[in-house]
Amino acid sequence: MKKGIALLITIGFLLILMSLIGYMLTISQNNFDKIEKIKLRNQSTIIFSDVKKILDSYAKEVKDSEDLDLFLAGLPPFYNDKSRFSLYVQIKPLSNKININSILIKNKTDKNIESFIKNICETYNILDPSFLVALILDTIDTDVVSRQALSEISQEDIKFSNSKIINMKHFEKIVDYYIKITQDSNIKNVPWSRLIYFGKIEKYILDCDRLSKELINALRLQVDEFAGCESLEDKYSKKIAKNYELKSYSKKDSYFVKVEVQYSVEDEENSVIFDYDMKTNKATNIKNKL
Repeated sequence: MKKGIALLITIGFLLILMSLIGYMLTISQNNFDKIEKIKLRNQSTIIFSDVKKILDSYAKEVKDSEDLDLFLAGLPPFYNDKSRFSLYVQIKPLSNKININSILIKNKTDKNIESFIKNICETYNILDPSFLVALILDTIDTDVVSRQALSEISQEDIKFSNSKIINMKHFEKIVDYYIKITQDSNIKNVPWSRLIYFGKIEKYILDCDRLSKELINALRLQVDEFAGCESLEDKYSKKIAKNYELKSYSKKDSYFVKVEVQYSVEDEENSVIFDYDMKTNKATNIKNKL
């Protein structure tokens, strides 16, 4: 009997010991993972800082639209065999799209951007343009008062962020909500990423030399005949240019680009994405993809 009890105690002790060892290994692995994440974040911070310094230097040399073309070509790809480090920087303009957040500035609706949204709805057969506009306005404003029935998403979803449309993922929530309420899925056919971006609640220029065909159409310019800023000569085009701040690149105006930095260190891949204002050299919406 005593031998049996001793055996059970021994087995029980071994089980507890094995559990403790397993727990310690888990803690060690978790700590290792945390250290690796910290290491990756530190690498990203250094790379972001170095790339931004280069961008700041390059941006100072951009004087006109031709120089801007060179800037938008990005930095030359870099690879070092010895350290197994590679770097690729892609730069895309944002100022060749409509800043959707500028539809509501100081509680005043910009009727031109409202018309722009309604033009998109007409082109892609979106059935309830006024409800879509209300959804966008109720997302950007800071109150919880609905402009239309069910147009204040934060009243239906407490996790929904108000006071600004942050990014495309946030905008897609508006799109999904629109479909849920209206049962109209035509809104999914709109190439939103070619039409809008998500800047501060301010009005900025719209680069008339780099507009997509979809945006030219949404502004109701002549798609087939439009060849950039030089096409804004007739009375009708000049009016549209005035309404939407259509201008060629100038150093005196804020000009926004999206910068994506892709890099790898010893086969560990990562990227840093941010918005960059060429006038102020400020980076915003910095995201680290770990």
